[in-house]
Amino acid sequence: EAKKDENDAFCQLVDRYDGQKAIFIADRGYESYNGFEHVVHSGHKYIIRVKDIESTTSITKSLGPFPDGEFDVDVFRMLTLKQTKMTKACPEIYKIITKSMRFDFMDKENPWYEFNCRVVRFKISDDKYETIITNLSREEFSMEEIREIYNMRWGEETSFRELKYAIGLNALHAKKRKLIQQEIYARMVMYNFCQRIVQEIKIPKKDRNKYTYRVNFTKSIHIIREFLRKKGGKNPPVEYLIAKEILPIRPNRKYKRHVKPKTVVCFNYRYN
Repeated sequence: EAKKDENDAFCQLVDRYDGQKAIFIADRGYESYNGFEHVVHSGHKYIIRVKDIESTTSITKSLGPFPDGEFDVDVFRMLTLKQTKMTKACPEIYKIITKSMRFDFMDKENPWYEFNCRVVRFKISDDKYETIITNLSREEFSMEEIREIYNMRWGEETSFRELKYAIGLNALHAKKRKLIQQEIYARMVMYNFCQRIVQEIKIPKKDRNKYTYRVNFTKSIHIIREFLRKKGGKNPPVEYLIAKEILPIRPNRKYKRHVKPKTVVCFNYRYN
């Protein structure tokens, strides 16, 4: 039976990976001692963004206290299953793993575990910070390099957004598990197909233009999909149509994020 458990999925992904040495990068929601140590035991590295130190539910609350502003510190905690006067009286040394917390590297016969990590906090705007927990050494990676590596994850966010909304993965036609998987794979194939075409589009840079331009990927998907539906025909080459759909690249441009509740997409939408 399928269950929703992103942290367990992360641990399984790490355990199954058998490729070259890698750095696993994850966003908030994956901060757990269990996830950290699965990466460590696999012989790899991790960079995981956690809730900021000002959050009352952040894992950093059990790893602090920390100074205000930017910092880069090494942290040690002795994880334990024992709830004794000593472990409760010294939270700066001991972290009690309760029954509700999953940790795969301790049991009643071995109730102690040494946990080490590096906590990095850097400024992203005048009044906002991001906090990262990692096992990358300070000798190999500076705070600025940690920031740059984490920023590489943003490409995954934009790809998922395009896959979900531009390709249409936010609504499925099937109810059976195998058919749902078929739809997911079909949309991923379509996404990769469109990306391969878009990456080959060359946009000439003109001196009179203020900005550098890039291809509008959403428009490109619609053009390619329409081309495939008509099986070519007398339409102009796809590359020609895509090259006309461009957007300016505006560095450092920001928009305030408006979070809205999502309503259920009923199967009736298929009849429209």
